[in-house]
Amino acid sequence: MSGACEHGHDVGRRDFLRLGSALLASGLSGCAAGGAAAGDGAGTAGSYVKPTQAQNLATWQRNAGTPYAVGELKMPGVCPLPGPFRKARFPDPDKYKDVQRVHGMCQLCSTVCGITGIVKDGRVIKIEGNPADPNSRGKLCARGQAGLNHLYHPERLLYPIRRVGARGEGRWRRITWDAALDELAQRLRAVRDAGQHEEFAFHQGRNRSKDAVSRFLRAFGTNTQLNHRGLCSAARRAANLTYLFESDWDLGDYEHSKYVLNFGSNMFEAHQGHIPGAQRLQRGRFENGAKLVTFDVRMSNTAGNSDEFFMPSPGTDGAVALAMAHVILDEDLADEAFFAQWANCSLDELTEQLAPYTPAWAESVSTVPAADIARIAREFAAAAPRATTMCNRGSSAHHNGYWNDRAIVLLNVLVGSVGQPGGWCWMYTGGFDARFVTPPKGPAKPKTPSLLADPPEFVLANRWNTMRVGEIVYWYLAQERARIQVYMTYNLDSPLTWPEMDVTRNVLLDEDKIGFHVCINPFFNETASYADMVLPWTTYMERWDVDARGAYNLKPYVSMRRPMIEPLGQSRDVREIFPDLARRIGGDMAQWYPTDRSTEDYMRESVRTIPVDKDRDEDAWEYMQRVNAFEDPSLKPYYTPFLQPLSERDMQGATIDDATGIITRDGKGIGILVDGKPVVGFKTPSRKLEVRTDFVARVGRNEDVSDLVALANSKGRNRPEHHKPYDYDISPWPQYVQIDEHMGLADDELVMTSFKWNVHNHGRTANLKWCSEIVHSNPAWLHPDTAARFGLKSGDWIELTGHRSKYVDGKLASLKLGSGEIERKLQIPVVVTRGIHPRAIAISNSLGHSQYTRVAQARKSGAIGGQEAGMNAAAYRDDDWERNMWWADDSGGDRGRWKRNTGNGWAQNHILPIAPDYISGQQSFNDTVVRLRKLEA
Repeated sequence: MSGACEHGHDVGRRDFLRLGSALLASGLSGCAAGGAAAGDGAGTAGSYVKPTQAQNLATWQRNAGTPYAVGELKMPGVCPLPGPFRKARFPDPDKYKDVQRVHGMCQLCSTVCGITGIVKDGRVIKIEGNPADPNSRGKLCARGQAGLNHLYHPERLLYPIRRVGARGEGRWRRITWDAALDELAQRLRAVRDAGQHEEFAFHQGRNRSKDAVSRFLRAFGTNTQLNHRGLCSAARRAANLTYLFESDWDLGDYEHSKYVLNFGSNMFEAHQGHIPGAQRLQRGRFENGAKLVTFDVRMSNTAGNSDEFFMPSPGTDGAVALAMAHVILDEDLADEAFFAQWANCSLDELTEQLAPYTPAWAESVSTVPAADIARIAREFAAAAPRATTMCNRGSSAHHNGYWNDRAIVLLNVLVGSVGQPGGWCWMYTGGFDARFVTPPKGPAKPKTPSLLADPPEFVLANRWNTMRVGEIVYWYLAQERARIQVYMTYNLDSPLTWPEMDVTRNVLLDEDKIGFHVCINPFFNETASYADMVLPWTTYMERWDVDARGAYNLKPYVSMRRPMIEPLGQSRDVREIFPDLARRIGGDMAQWYPTDRSTEDYMRESVRTIPVDKDRDEDAWEYMQRVNAFEDPSLKPYYTPFLQPLSERDMQGATIDDATGIITRDGKGIGILVDGKPVVGFKTPSRKLEVRTDFVARVGRNEDVSDLVALANSKGRNRPEHHKPYDYDISPWPQYVQIDEHMGLADDELVMTSFKWNVHNHGRTANLKWCSEIVHSNPAWLHPDTAARFGLKSGDWIELTGHRSKYVDGKLASLKLGSGEIERKLQIPVVVTRGIHPRAIAISNSLGHSQYTRVAQARKSGAIGGQEAGMNAAAYRDDDWERNMWWADDSGGDRGRWKRNTGNGWAQNHILPIAPDYISGQQSFNDTVVRLRKLEA
């Protein structure tokens, strides 16, 4: 915090400098930020008069400060000592003496890096990266370092609370765990007894305890497990699955690449593979000479640190990629041998399809110069096979995001870099080495369909993997297409992070639509404020998991999350909550939770088959405690898996199709004949890369695709019966789909885009004081030319009005979303920068909290609210932010009194419409047309 020395002594900035000057004059040293500033003595400017001893003593006493107020548990960054003792023992030579190192995994973003907690006297005093983690390699970002703010926060929920009065009124009382679980069990038992299992909905934000959640929901018998995939990466995953079937997640081999072509990915700040991917990308550049070229509507840190950076118009990434493909074909730059063998169409067929997509056409659509498009296409092809694309929400979170990403992936197919060292790679697993993880057997998946989990309008949302379409859950409930009797939210902050926040709020308040709402979270966030009961969840430093993430070594691995300390207060993990709850519900649920097996027993059993060196470790458990990560040294990176030969045993009873070379056994595809030799090929219906996809075209029309699924023999399924009324004509070929509402914008209209900061993660990090001090305000970015048109300068205020999408309303008429204005307006200041396209306006997410601690609300003090019943505010105190929160907004909502870089920011999603892509279910975060009006001071 500004104004606090490293031990937390209370000194204002001006006094801080004055104190440092006085100390230097008297031959003493003060706090680290002291330094040569103007002294207290009399004299003219530039002169110095040495103060007397009495003056020095008076200055010292005046500025030494008073001890910080602390409770029973010391908060990070707060020291109880006043100034005179500042240098007594600093740095403390005994700070890391007699400490214990406990390994775990971070969960402040989706990357789940390996961490090590430094524990002393039962307290975590530092978090650092675990060098043994094969993915993150000992590196940790600012969020991970700030995990101490998450664990030791005075406004953490430590006890169960139950609402008093109307839902959302803000009145709460503390209850016991027995009372909480008894009531919840009674309500869930009633749902089961009525045979309405699907009206128990479990809605997760970030779930890394998948085995525990799945066991409970399957034991209960519900398939209404909801998520946020549609708001995150559905289009990108669907595009990858179209080509591969086997995997939905690409893992560029950046470390060994020569050329990385980036469309809308902010790897250096906010990618799902952030730390593992970023360090490999930089090693590829600085150790391997790779060139990084970025296309993004906004200058992110990744864009700004690229070798070249171009700003296309919003949503036109696919046009640029198709024009590059056109150049590669037109100039005979494709890898003809690779394409002929491994693409399921010919170069001539593709050339005909892409004929209209010239660089000149792409320039007219995207504003990227045609000459640069052609030049970069040539460079990319010349670098192959050590060349790869990289993309993310910048290209995919659009109405046409699925098509954008299909066009981008196509570039890798054309130059033959798919699956090659330094090329565009993937894994058959999400990172997890399932061979060595054997949890106890769980119940079978229920067969009852769930409308909320599988909405019928969306073609590919659940055709390969179960992605779901989270952004329409509350809209479905508002339209009474579904009802929830018991709603369990888990690590979710939908009132802040979902589009059209008023829709979410109104549904959560309506007891006819959601009968009972229990929220599981470590903090009282916006979701909790609309709940009936809130259960205090442990942090990731107090619970168990076996986990892994997208493996950038291209080899699966296993890691663990384990308690570094005992849970604070009465907080519990779902691994403790669910067994107790299941036994109270009774019936056949209890059989899946034997009373003689602890959570630690369960985890021991899960990792028992990991091979270890018996000379060093007694068993896998001891090894994981010591190292906490296992990557099989016998495995090679997952390069060219399509060339894996089929064995004689594989070929026993197999049949080879004379026309296609596809090899089947018992009616299912197992490989393809290549140069007379049987190999696995790609796990698709053609056993090749599906450039032309009959599967997507047929499934869009609700046709039976069982024959294609059998040939792929990996993933894929028919659309169920309740999808039948919703047929679509989807082209099997890559194409560009124009977003019509972006054309012919009125003079006062722009396209609004969204982004994340490197210190924040959606709605779950603004409570961290170290991160919020760095980024707490999110004014709208405007290009200078745009600002001049509206007569705006940095610090001026504007009003934005969002519009629902005509394109989405046309494609999804059954949803009745409409295409008019959103009633809510957003008033926000602007910052003028050349780092945004002139047709766009950019606002970051993650900020604008109305709950989630006073830190997230940028409040120094004031009442916490009725939720304080679930806290221990008397024992847990952080005097640091109460004294030193320099960014608190004291304007009281008066724009004229507001000071730049103060306050807790603005919630963009107030004016962002529900806008799912009908193909994948992807929320189009970056397509909203907004009307801008300047506000007078």
